[in-house]
Formats: sequence, structure tokens, C-alpha cells
Amino acid sequence: MAAAYMDHIAGERYEALSAGPEPVDRPHPEAVASMAEAGIVLGDEPGTLLTPDLAASAHRVIGMGCAVEAACPALTVPLEDWGIPEPMGRPPAEVRVIRDTIRRLVERLVARLDAEAAVR
Repeated sequence: MAAAYMDHIAGERYEALSAGPEPVDRPHPEAVASMAEAGIVLGDEPGTLLTPDLAASAHRVIGMGCAVEAACPALTVPLEDWGIPEPMGRPPAEVRVIRDTIRRLVERLVARLDAEAAVR
């Protein structure tokens, strides 16, 4: 959800990749349905395994509440953990709250990244 919002909000200014220590085969149906309500189509691609090399190639790593530091203890890039609950198995109203929270956090991240880029 966060990577899709990043693509939607930031356009081509920033590239987002959905990855994790235990990637799923495809987005959860609850997330797909909720994002469709917001006008964003999630593909059915499998998640990407977050490896130390992948993390090292990133400008920033955003954790959604999973054990990112445990999976990549040698992170050399800034890590933010947003503590977002997993949408799987939750009722639509709860998934909407998760979706909308992620959107607000991505909007704030994009604003921070834009501000950092303006200073450079």
C-alpha cells in the first residue's frame, strides 16, 4: 500500500519498492479492495525479499511494523518504523483506517524528501 501511494503521490520523483523479511506471494485481498476504493490498483506481483544489499541500495527504509532491524541488522540507511498493523483478515472499515494512515504518512515522507532535495 505504501509503495503504491508513493508512486501515486510522488510520481517519478522517487522510486518505492515493497519488500520485507517475509514477502508474501501477492498483496492481501483486503489491501487490494481498499486501495481500489481509493482509485489505486495494486498488482498481484509477489513481494520482494529485503536483503542487506537491497537495504543498502535504498535512500531510506520504512518498516510497517515488521522486524526490519532483525532482518537487516546492519542497515546503513535511515530506518523509520511506522508500526502499521497487517491488513490481512481485518474488516474493511479497519483496512480503510490503515490505508488512510499509510497515505498520510507517505504524504509526509514525500514532503520531507522534497524539502531535503531542495536543500541539496
